[in-house]
Amino acid sequence: MFRIHFGPEDLGRVTIPTEPSPLWQAALAARAMRGRQLSPELGRWQRSMRTRLRSPAQPLLRLVTPDGKFPDFLTPFTESGLESAIDELIATPSDVLRHELEPWLQTDTHPFLRGLAAGTATSRRMLGAAVREFHTAVLGPAAAELARRHNADLTLRSRTLMASGARELLAGLHPTIRWAGPTLEVDGTNDYELDLAGRGLALQSSPFTTNCMIHNVPGYRPMLIYPTVQLSADPRRRLATADPLIDLVGRTRATVIRSLTLAATTSELSRRLEISPASASEHCTVLRSAGLISTHRQRGAALHTLTPLALQLISRSDSRRATAESER
Repeated sequence: MFRIHFGPEDLGRVTIPTEPSPLWQAALAARAMRGRQLSPELGRWQRSMRTRLRSPAQPLLRLVTPDGKFPDFLTPFTESGLESAIDELIATPSDVLRHELEPWLQTDTHPFLRGLAAGTATSRRMLGAAVREFHTAVLGPAAAELARRHNADLTLRSRTLMASGARELLAGLHPTIRWAGPTLEVDGTNDYELDLAGRGLALQSSPFTTNCMIHNVPGYRPMLIYPTVQLSADPRRRLATADPLIDLVGRTRATVIRSLTLAATTSELSRRLEISPASASEHCTVLRSAGLISTHRQRGAALHTLTPLALQLISRSDSRRATAESER
C-alpha cells in the first residue's frame, strides 16, 4: 500500500494539468505497449498499435522494462509542447543519463543504450526521433479521443473539487484510493511512505494505466498518476449490458449521464446523442428531479452539469465494471 501523508499546506497545493504532458503520454503509452497484464480495452489497443510501430520508435520502448519501469529523465517536469519537451529531454545532463541508465545496462547492452548512457549526440538524437515517431504513429491517430478523455476527466475532477473540496477529489480518483486524513492510502503491491512536507501533490490522469502510481523525484512536486475516468468512446453507442448504471436509471439515461461528464446545453446534448431536443429536455428533467444533474441558464440556454451524486455513481459503476472484466 502507498501512503501519502499531507501536511497543513498540502491540500491547497494539489494541482491538475489543463493539458496532458506529451512526454508523460509517450512514456505511459510505451509502458502499456510493453505491458503483459492489461485491461481488455488496453489489450486490444496494444495489439492494434503494434502494427503501427516502425523502427525509429523502437529506442523509446527499450527504455521501458517488461515490468513497467522507465527512467525519470524520460518525463522531465515541463508543460511545454512536444518539440520543446523533446529539446529538454535530449539536453538531459550526461551524469543524469549515466546514473539513471545504470540498471538498464546490467541486462541490456544495446548500442543505443550504451551511447545514451555515455551522452553521445547520436543516441540523444535517436531518443528525440523515437519520441517524435511514437507520437506520430501511435498517439497521433488517437489525438482527438485522448483530448476528449483528458477534458472529461479534468471536468469531472474540477467539479468535484469545487463542489466537495480536495479531500473528496482525492478519494474519488480511483476505487483503490481512500482518504484517511491526513493520509491518502492507495492499494498497491509495494509498501511506500511519502511525506509531502508542504510540496503539494500533482495529479496526472492517463488512459494507458489501470493502476495508480507514485512519481517522487527529489526537488520536484510529487505526482500521483491515476487511470482516466472510463467513458464510452462514443456517447451515442449502446453501453455494455454489464454497466450497473443502466440497471439503476435505464440505458438511455445512463448514456445521458455519461455524456454530461462534459457539460452541455439541451441542444448540444440532443446533437451529441442524436435524439430530439424534446427528448433530451425530458431526460434532463427526470435526472434533475433525481438530483443527478443541475441546470442553470447561460446566455439564454439551459446548461446541464452533473451533480456530485452522479459523479459518485459513475465512479462506482466503473469500478464494478472493471472488477467484472478482470474476473472474466
